[in-house]
Amino acid sequence: MPRPDLVLLHAPSVYDFRDRSIMFGPVSDLVPSSPIFEMYPIGFTTMAEYMERHGLFVRITNLAMRMLASKSYDVEKAIREMDPVAFGIDLHWLPHAHGSIEIARICKKYHPNTPVIFGGLSSSYFHEELVQYDCVDYVLRGDSTEEPFTQLIFALKRHGSVADIPNLTYKTADGSVVVNELSWVPDTFDDVKLDYSYSMRSVIRDRDMVSALPFKGWLGYPVTASLTCRGCTKQCPTCGGSAYAFAKHFGRRTPAFRDPELLVADIAHVQKHIPGPVFVLNDFQQAGQEYVEAFLAGLRRINFRNPIGFEFFTPPTEEFCAMLDENLNDWSVEVSAESHDDAVRAAFGKHYTFEELSESIEIALKHNCSRFDLYFMTGIPTQTAQSVLDTVPAVRDLYARLGNDKRLLAFISPMAPFLDPGSMVFDNPDAYGYKLRAKTLEEHRQLLLEPSWKHILNYEPDGMTRDEMVDTIYESAIGINRVKAEVGLADAATAAVTEKRIREAQVAMKRIDEIVDTSTGEERARLLHDFRSEVDRLNENTVCEKSELSWPASVRPTHVFSNIALWFRVNFQSLFPKMRKTVPHPMEHES
Repeated sequence: MPRPDLVLLHAPSVYDFRDRSIMFGPVSDLVPSSPIFEMYPIGFTTMAEYMERHGLFVRITNLAMRMLASKSYDVEKAIREMDPVAFGIDLHWLPHAHGSIEIARICKKYHPNTPVIFGGLSSSYFHEELVQYDCVDYVLRGDSTEEPFTQLIFALKRHGSVADIPNLTYKTADGSVVVNELSWVPDTFDDVKLDYSYSMRSVIRDRDMVSALPFKGWLGYPVTASLTCRGCTKQCPTCGGSAYAFAKHFGRRTPAFRDPELLVADIAHVQKHIPGPVFVLNDFQQAGQEYVEAFLAGLRRINFRNPIGFEFFTPPTEEFCAMLDENLNDWSVEVSAESHDDAVRAAFGKHYTFEELSESIEIALKHNCSRFDLYFMTGIPTQTAQSVLDTVPAVRDLYARLGNDKRLLAFISPMAPFLDPGSMVFDNPDAYGYKLRAKTLEEHRQLLLEPSWKHILNYEPDGMTRDEMVDTIYESAIGINRVKAEVGLADAATAAVTEKRIREAQVAMKRIDEIVDTSTGEERARLLHDFRSEVDRLNENTVCEKSELSWPASVRPTHVFSNIALWFRVNFQSLFPKMRKTVPHPMEHES
């Protein structure tokens, strides 16, 4: 097998999580991955596909997944045996601040002359600080780095200049930092492919399934995502992906939408190879009515049969729900209301009432919505402890209004572990009633090593202390768990197990606080280590069962036949690489 041009490495949130006692709490309860956030960003797939389409050889190695899958997996040995032209490491989500740098240090330890390249939104925000680390050579900024990254790899292969590569921050030989112009911000999202068959081809080619898995449990729940755009039209104040953040920090003033026909083609690819549900991210209603109609007509044309879910930023209307019902076989909705309290929601930038949301849920269920996931969050502007606790009766009343319809699933979680860098609140905390506990990348790296999620939080709002945030999230989660038992969403035994686990988590948090308050140095480390088995037991499925997030999936004969054909095609191309179709890149043959 040829030498890889690029190895993309995904680190765990905390590199040595297998040796540390950290109570991560409910920070990942409402996403598919575990608390070490082993799910790598979608950009890994789009970058790798784009580069291979232009003649480069790329491998994805999900180190976090490998470390979760095997306690004996030796990260240093694995990296030592790699020999790419360059390493690429994502720092898209700030919770990877610790693990990503530690992985970069290991890369430099065994490959001191191999460039280490960072990318992602958090990398973009902290690019000048990040490139100062000895283990980081380049940072690619912005939300669309497929082309600049490809240019960089070709330049590194031929030892050429990087001075004209857009979006690049780098160190020169004398250690000076150079910041190239952030000029590569495509108006559309059409030149890349979200092709999940790429990942399947790489598994067959590289004979390595675990390294390509997006998260623990994916084989049992093969959910995929499709992106309608890069950028956003909304101004949620704590979001690092808001219109404000994209305009100020990532060079994007308007969203780049994917052509609806290409989006349909992405989803058709999933239907061909993968039996699981597809989740369509970034509310496609942002693109306007013509886009909505074209996209839904396309899904109808391909007779999409997998479950499909949509993220909506505002409650869907009756007309819109009727369109979904007319064009789709099995559709679901996710809305993050943040709070039942209209004033709190308005302070978050969401200007609709809970009554309007309740009516929308009724409408969606009337039009055969398979499930409606409703999310609440704690730690947002103007919110108080009592407001959080009042979420429970509001949810109970909502179920009563809907006749205890089990298609509604309500969840609550904290805004944790970090307030997003680049968000309006992060940039102007005083204006929104927040105190930041960390501002630099290094400060966040150190916070990640604290012994519980309460101590890891990078913020404290005026409306609640961190202790109140901890207490209210656990108490409200118990309340919502009881409501689910009352309406029949959870049987009595399961509900009892969940409540017992939440109560145990509360006790564990208090024990950790006692250790922190009464000990230091080696004694603290010893006490935390002795408590580690209890912490590890409680670190997943804290405020709800992870299975509650899962939509149904079924394997059809077409999936089997398509994947057998893919297996033969990839092996044929491995034997006869000149038969593989690529698109020449302008820099490929420059000297």
